[in-house]
Amino acid sequence: MQVNFEIIKQHATEKLRKIETQPAGVERLAALKKFLKIETQRLHLRHRFGISGSQIVAARSLIVDLLIQRIAQTAFHEIAATKPDVANAQFAVVALGGYGRSELAPHSDIDVMFLHNAKRDAASAGVLSEKMLYLLWDMGFSVGHSNRSLAECLAEAKDDSVTRNSLIDARLLWGSETLFESLVERLDEEIYSRQQRALLDEVLADRTARYEKFGNVACLQEPNVKETAGGLRELHTLLWATRAAYGKAHLLDLVVDETISESDAKAMTAAYDFLLRVRNEMHFATARRTDSLTLDLQQQVARSFGYKDSTEMQASESFMRDYYLHAQRLHRLCDAHLQKALAKHTKKSWFSRAKAMPAIGGFVLNNGVLDLDRAAPELDGQRMMLAFGYAQATGAPFSPNLQDAVQVNLHFINKPFRADADAAQSFLKMLRVKGKVATGLRAMHELGFLGKFLPEFGRITCLVQHDLYHRFTVDEHTIRTIEVLDELVNSRNKHLERYRNLYSEIGDPALLHMGLLMHDIGKGLGGGHTEKGVQITERVCARLQLEPEQTKQILFLVKQHLLMSHIAQRRDLSDTKVIRDFTNKVGTLERLNMLTLLTYGDINGVGPNVWNEWKDALTWELYIKARALLAPEKAIDHSLDALCERLVKMLASEMDETEVQKHFAQLPDEYARLTPPQAIIEHIRLAHSLNSRTVKTIWRVNAQSRCTDLHICARDRRGFFANVAGTLTAQGVNILSVSLNTRADGIIVDTFKVSDSVGEPLSDPQRWEQIDDHLKRALTGEMNVTEAVAKRLRAQASSTRYSKKKAAAVPTKIFWDNQSSEKRTILEVRASDRLGLAFRIASALASLDLDISFAKVATEKHLALDIFYITEASGRKLTDEQLPQIETALYEALSDKTATVQ
Repeated sequence: MQVNFEIIKQHATEKLRKIETQPAGVERLAALKKFLKIETQRLHLRHRFGISGSQIVAARSLIVDLLIQRIAQTAFHEIAATKPDVANAQFAVVALGGYGRSELAPHSDIDVMFLHNAKRDAASAGVLSEKMLYLLWDMGFSVGHSNRSLAECLAEAKDDSVTRNSLIDARLLWGSETLFESLVERLDEEIYSRQQRALLDEVLADRTARYEKFGNVACLQEPNVKETAGGLRELHTLLWATRAAYGKAHLLDLVVDETISESDAKAMTAAYDFLLRVRNEMHFATARRTDSLTLDLQQQVARSFGYKDSTEMQASESFMRDYYLHAQRLHRLCDAHLQKALAKHTKKSWFSRAKAMPAIGGFVLNNGVLDLDRAAPELDGQRMMLAFGYAQATGAPFSPNLQDAVQVNLHFINKPFRADADAAQSFLKMLRVKGKVATGLRAMHELGFLGKFLPEFGRITCLVQHDLYHRFTVDEHTIRTIEVLDELVNSRNKHLERYRNLYSEIGDPALLHMGLLMHDIGKGLGGGHTEKGVQITERVCARLQLEPEQTKQILFLVKQHLLMSHIAQRRDLSDTKVIRDFTNKVGTLERLNMLTLLTYGDINGVGPNVWNEWKDALTWELYIKARALLAPEKAIDHSLDALCERLVKMLASEMDETEVQKHFAQLPDEYARLTPPQAIIEHIRLAHSLNSRTVKTIWRVNAQSRCTDLHICARDRRGFFANVAGTLTAQGVNILSVSLNTRADGIIVDTFKVSDSVGEPLSDPQRWEQIDDHLKRALTGEMNVTEAVAKRLRAQASSTRYSKKKAAAVPTKIFWDNQSSEKRTILEVRASDRLGLAFRIASALASLDLDISFAKVATEKHLALDIFYITEASGRKLTDEQLPQIETALYEALSDKTATVQ
């Protein structure tokens, strides 16, 4: 189905002509608004009938063109009636950017420039723009605008890349054709045809900055359809580059010149149109400019596009797989042709001017790019594998020609080839090249080779993960986990030294990398992805003809890939039974090393800043303790005595060394290993100055974690944690994580990581004093904490600002573990992170006369995972019979109904 633009033009022109006959002012404005609303609804209907994305945005642009042309003509005549000399002035209204490309989405901003010829026309141009802008604003448009002379426009274009790029897409809407043509000619003569390499470098720099802000891969969980890698901006960037490199800024012109092949242009156009259609749907669905494809919007778009749930995938997952495939294709092709444009204007050294270097297997290395030798035979599976291995070893990217050849010949990656022993050995060889494993896998994956060679991996390609934890699709996350280990080799970062040393101890890195490649292979098949992943991995290992012992190692990693993070983050590492049970499951030092590295890579691969100091400390503490049991002769020196001596020296001017030594002696060894030295110093100072005070605090803004560290010292008392958590809640403070430590002498030294209600650090000293005062009143009984919390939660529930910002709710789930600890019962609570969650849990436990001896409170995005080790008031472990009653009380305390009634 096609849009008839001529009919749209005739219809809209007639409607606008009739509107002009109405009295100026309120009546005409109302008529214009009605016209725009009806035309938007017409476009929506065409969109619903399946009209392509490019036609919808072109039709929207046409309607706005006609509107602006009418407004400009009317405004010009009104000005000329009072200022006759205006009739001789040269004006032009110019569409820029996306509007200039005639790609105006239903609720996009319109970007226009009011161009005049000389300074003498500036005042009249200002009056013209003012008249037009006020009317456009009153109609509801968001208008990006500028008022420039021809000379000012050229000067701005020379200095600012954003202006320069927007002018590449400039299009005359109304006014002097002579003036507009003069602008185009001078832009070409003075800017685009000069310093092409500098312009290309700026395009590349802008792309890098965009990737840093919006993501450098297409497979983000919630991509920005316009700006994320693989988004619409990819084609814009390519065409800005080709304008500088070849003097052409349209795909059709580049095809005619044979700069870009017709097949590549068709593929880019198809992918681009799909993204435009998605963006149009997002605008129609939200009735506003929307570029971020959030999880809730993914479900809406999928339904609107007719996707259906299947036995294996939700409708939104099927839709997002199509989205990612289009985005990846657009990203790959645009990048390949961008690199080609850059190469055209790269100065070649004397050495690089030599003829192309031949490579084994019918390939040629030309200016650092791997290409096919024209005389070489057809590209089969073995030669593809050879090409990927060669690219991995040399760092040479594939030429567009070689990329096309791989994709055209993927049918050679069939069942016999997958069962071929040489192919398997070549693949495993690539998995043994430390520092370059992910590079090779990503090259294979982007061209579809990896999913054909390992169909099991092909199944998880572009599989979105609908949770609040993972930022990437399953395949992208998997490759990133291996990139994390590559970085251990390629980086000299001292903070990574201990993981780098572990990596060097691994006997066969291919087994570790296979474990990472397979660890999430069971996802997308319903629940129990680990068990299903083990079954799938066993088949893959058999096909790759791995030895039985090698297969066992890989299966162990897949089966236990969550074990180490689970134990480290959810269990008390001072409990010897926890460490003993973990060690029994691991079995050997080699497995422990591999599992530690897998855990490190897996968490780092989830997304930026998911791996942090806290997780690092916990993981390493578990590793050290397990290693001591598995290989006592290789146990690593903890150097706790050295740490104590260092702190004694640092605090020598403040207190006697015996007080520092006493602090260490009164706490378990885990405290010193898991607590940053600066926090230990704060704790020692607090304990030293507590004396007869009820409570003593120190506040520190933690810039790295974008939160505030609250160190609290007090004497132990029943309900201490509940009172502190409640006080912070009543003050509108969010608890992000907590470390509870009670010395043998009854002195509590706890650390809370907190933020304000909008997620920013608390940095005002006066605010700190106010909260300190409330803490003191709560601990002395002067303040009713429960009433204070209830008041805060009622105020929050009635806040429209909060209601708009809160994330989708996660069902509360409670889990018990009465096996891992010999003396305490372990409670796990998973729920939506919200103000007062820790208080509600602690308060409910206190009301049941239960003690909290250990707690781990952590937040990932909007999901809270709180762990509590609890006992009866007498110190006895809970019985299984007691748990249902406690669980019922906890669910009641955590229900939304309870939260509003309290």
